[in-house]
Formats: sequence, C-alpha cells, structure tokens
Amino acid sequence: MRKKGLLFTLAAAVGLTAGTVLAADIPSRTPVYKAFPIASVSTWTVCYVGGNLGGGWNHKHFDFPFGGQLFDEGTLNQSGFVGGGQLGCDYQLGSNFVVGVQGMFDGTTIKGTETFFSGVDQIYERYSVDLHWFGTVTGRLGFLATPSLLLYGKGGVAWVNEKIDYVPGQEVVATTGNTTRSGWDAGVGIEWMFAPQWTAFVEYNHMDFGTKDKNLYFIADGTFDFTERVKQSVDMVVVGVNWRFNLTAPGVRY
Repeated sequence: MRKKGLLFTLAAAVGLTAGTVLAADIPSRTPVYKAFPIASVSTWTVCYVGGNLGGGWNHKHFDFPFGGQLFDEGTLNQSGFVGGGQLGCDYQLGSNFVVGVQGMFDGTTIKGTETFFSGVDQIYERYSVDLHWFGTVTGRLGFLATPSLLLYGKGGVAWVNEKIDYVPGQEVVATTGNTTRSGWDAGVGIEWMFAPQWTAFVEYNHMDFGTKDKNLYFIADGTFDFTERVKQSVDMVVVGVNWRFNLTAPGVRY
C-alpha cells in the first residue's frame, strides 16, 4: 500500500509538471488590439500648378466704317485646339466654401479664312485670322459639394493675341500684324481631389473682348490702308490636372 501511494504521488507530480511546460509553450490566442493611427483631413488651402487641354471657338464680327456709316461685312467663326497651364492659390473658408485667385495661359491652333461681301465696293473680300494665345487672371469662388468635390465660378480679365490679314486675292495685301487686345472672362467648373496633392477639373470659359477698331497696314511698305471695326469673343472648354503643394493638415482627427 505504501508503494502504491508513493507511485501515485510521483505520477501526479510528473503530470502536473508536464502540463505546466506545455501550457507555457502554447502561444496565447488572445487577440492584441492596436490603436488606429490618427488620420489627416484634406484641405483646399494651398497653392498649385497644372496643365490643361481642350477646344476653343473664336467669334469675330466685321464692320467697315465709311462716310459716317457702318457697313456690315459678316461674321467669322473659327475653332481649334487649346492647351497650356495654370497656377493659383486657394483658401478654404470653413467646411463648405473656397476662394482663390488663378492665372491661366493657353496657346491655340485657332485660325481660318472667311469671305465677306463688301457693302462699299460691292465685291467679295477675304479676311484671315490667326489666334496665337490667350491669358486670364481671375478670382474663384467655390462650394464644396463633398470634401473632395468643388463646384466653382470664376471671373476676371482676359487678353488675346492674334493677327488679321486682308486677302482680296491670292496674296495678303494688308495686315494688323500681331496685336493683343484685352477684355473680361467668366467661367464655371468642377474640380475633384482624386489623390493626395492631385486634383482634376473640367472648365468652361467665355472671354469677351468687346468692339474695337483695328488698323490694317499695307504689306509692301507698312503704310496705313484702312480700319475695320471688330467685335470679338472666345469660348473654350478644357480639362486639366493640378498638383497641389500640400493638401493635408497633420494631426487633425476625423
């Protein structure tokens, strides 16, 4: 009896020791929870630079002032590609509004020739117009439909550089040379923040340059030939992207 009791006690001790060792070797199944990192909140308060590409339409109406009268010589409508760049700065007001200022410059392929009937000479005349570039400086006011989607309007001043040639036959007879005229610009657009520091936009602009007298000069010797009264406007639609220098305000919790 004494031997059996001793053996039982020894077996129990060995079993307890083995169980303790095995328990120490089994990894804990209790999950370890880590705190989520603090995220940043995007902001539109930043400066940016970008590029754009699209289409443009040039509208010009010609009148010939003669003898105290204006003789209607018709309208020239042209279209072509536009492309260039823009830079600006925005400032976010609260959670819904953005104000900013922007400069945009675009070259164009807009050019063409149109034949008009002259009410003075009772003959057909041709004018060729080559629009080289236009630029705008505008203010922007936008509304954030969502934190990443901006609906905006813009308005300011505009400039256009072009050349008008008078081509009654096969050769240019008179020209304005490269001239720049100023006017105003108004537009609307939508801009989407699709990634940190990147936005994409689509935009429509109407530039109006009013009615101005344009003097044409003989190609042969540069002397004055005649004056045309020209009313002009330009419309364009562009898509583009902007790279923003910094779109986050670190350490701000959602």
